[in-house]
Amino acid sequence: MSSSVPPGLTRCAAVFLPAGLPREGRVAFWAPDGELPAWPDEGATPQRPGGETTALRGRTQGDTRGLTQGDEITGRVERGEITVVRLGERGGVEARTVPALLMPVAEAVPLLVRARRDRTAHPASACWGAAALHALQLAARGRLLPGLTASDHDAWRAGPLDADDIAQLRAIAAAMPPEAYAVPVAGTDPGPGPEPGELSLPEPEALVRAFLDAVADALPRTPAAAFAAGKPFA
Repeated sequence: MSSSVPPGLTRCAAVFLPAGLPREGRVAFWAPDGELPAWPDEGATPQRPGGETTALRGRTQGDTRGLTQGDEITGRVERGEITVVRLGERGGVEARTVPALLMPVAEAVPLLVRARRDRTAHPASACWGAAALHALQLAARGRLLPGLTASDHDAWRAGPLDADDIAQLRAIAAAMPPEAYAVPVAGTDPGPGPEPGELSLPEPEALVRAFLDAVADALPRTPAAAFAAGKPFA
């Protein structure tokens, strides 16, 4: 875990931000009812190589363009902004842009696992901790399948899943509070106001499934992978 992780981060809500390439997905921590914890190094905002600060203003679920630069940010925690759907003052729903701390899936997994057993953790972070444990257990059992993304990039995914695996996935999804999947689906209207138009949230079950694939794809790849599935998966 990066030394720049602010203390008390798991008291914030976690939400998974999938990407076209599973291993490039990110976990965002945001504060529904308060401010984000301060950075350990006097509140300084980590920056990308070259001094460019990460910004995710107006990003929606599945839209991580501008967030990644290959492996350059692996192991880094970054400050940005995400769009979330919240209850409005008049009882409706509205999209809001909120500050967030983001990290690669592989870096977030240990933090989420700890949140699963932390009584002070936000329920959203605890639920994603349960998903992280499920993903690690699948990997430990060798439930990893090689494949290609829609853009023909190599990627591992979790599977095959048996009936118990699917039941566990569905139980985790059913337990998720709204904060755990509050980022709108890409392509829907993230505009502000009590009536944001065509605005939809991801299905929790599908989001958990995407997270399992992201963890599987982000895990270190063994030397045997080249013999089992070819060099692209090594």
